[in-house]
Amino acid sequence: MEQVIMVTLILALITGFSQEQNLLPPGPISGEVGNSVLFTTIPSSQPIRGIRWKFSGNDVVNYSHSGPETVNPIYSGRVFLNSSSGELELKKLTLADSGEYTLVLTFESGLGFQDNTLLQVFEPVFNISIRGPEGNLIENSSVNFTCEGNGTISTTLWKKGMEILNSSSSITFLDDNRTVVFSPLLRSDSGNYQCVMNNPISNGFAGYNITVNYGPDVRMLGVQTLEEGSDILLFCSSKSFPPATVSWTVKGMSFVNTLLYVKENSNSSDSGNYSCTCMNKVTGITASAFLILTVEVVSSRLGPGVEAGITLGVVIALVLLLMLTFFLVEHFKKPAGPVREAQAPMTGIRTNPTFDDMNAGARTPVTTTGITHNLQANKEKHAKYINTPPSLPPRGPPPLPRDRQTQESDLYSRTIDTFK
Repeated sequence: MEQVIMVTLILALITGFSQEQNLLPPGPISGEVGNSVLFTTIPSSQPIRGIRWKFSGNDVVNYSHSGPETVNPIYSGRVFLNSSSGELELKKLTLADSGEYTLVLTFESGLGFQDNTLLQVFEPVFNISIRGPEGNLIENSSVNFTCEGNGTISTTLWKKGMEILNSSSSITFLDDNRTVVFSPLLRSDSGNYQCVMNNPISNGFAGYNITVNYGPDVRMLGVQTLEEGSDILLFCSSKSFPPATVSWTVKGMSFVNTLLYVKENSNSSDSGNYSCTCMNKVTGITASAFLILTVEVVSSRLGPGVEAGITLGVVIALVLLLMLTFFLVEHFKKPAGPVREAQAPMTGIRTNPTFDDMNAGARTPVTTTGITHNLQANKEKHAKYINTPPSLPPRGPPPLPRDRQTQESDLYSRTIDTFK
């Protein structure tokens, strides 16, 4: 043992042992209590002649290719050294193993180098919980919530829902973020919260639901002026948690325990003061809203019977007007055209002239059935009717039939046959 140490010291003096080189990856190295940790090295092309690991100035393990490996009794059964690379495995970690470790390597060339790294050993985080005030949480009060846990706590983080909770004018963090203070507590602070505690090797969290009781904030919604006969609809708007109880006061009388007040077919006696009162049994707050309602009387409004009578009278008047118009139009209608009539005195029995008489003009009298007429005289004395339509052109006389040659003997014979 003494010979190995002497050889190492001599090599250090010869090679200038104070030189430092990157033999280890950047640290720190994290380990969990009860587990193992491996100190890795950066590979080198030079053959290693001697290896020495130290912790806080004390040897952990020492190796030389010319002698046996030596281990500090404190670490007996807990270390394993790789003689070809210089890597060291430390088992069954305890919190006392945290600190700075130094590696010293000696190469076949006679050069020696050393490097340092930091080991941090942590207990796992467990048993996380949140401690809050007892009783109901009331808006505008001040409350504290504290996150507690076991193990090695490196950091503490608060979250609301999925968002990180940050400090604000009403939110303050104390004791390395383990305590959060709400002052004042707002109704918007209601929600699910998480406290997250962690260290490099483990983490844990706990949840807490915050319910803020508030209100009531009361407001009345409705029309202030309406006509007689209209329905009264008033709504009592109450922002409150838990929901507040509601009561109405109408012209000094209290009744109705609903948010909506309804009265059908209002009249002037319904005018007056209306109020709704809300009470939150948890916050102990009572608030009211008021409204002055006016029901106006409409004097020009007629009853259903009067309105029906007016409608019927208008219909009858229209019918009479139509009948009068039709009568006047028919009475004063203009005739189609003038009719002129001229009469002539008649003597004896009138006999229509024959076609022969009209064509022959004045002829000798013809005796028929013992009666003699002067055809020419009758033609002159015959009554004439002249009707000339204004819209038709004058028409000429109809064509006369062809003259027939009749003998007087034939006429006489036909007459005698008639009276047989």
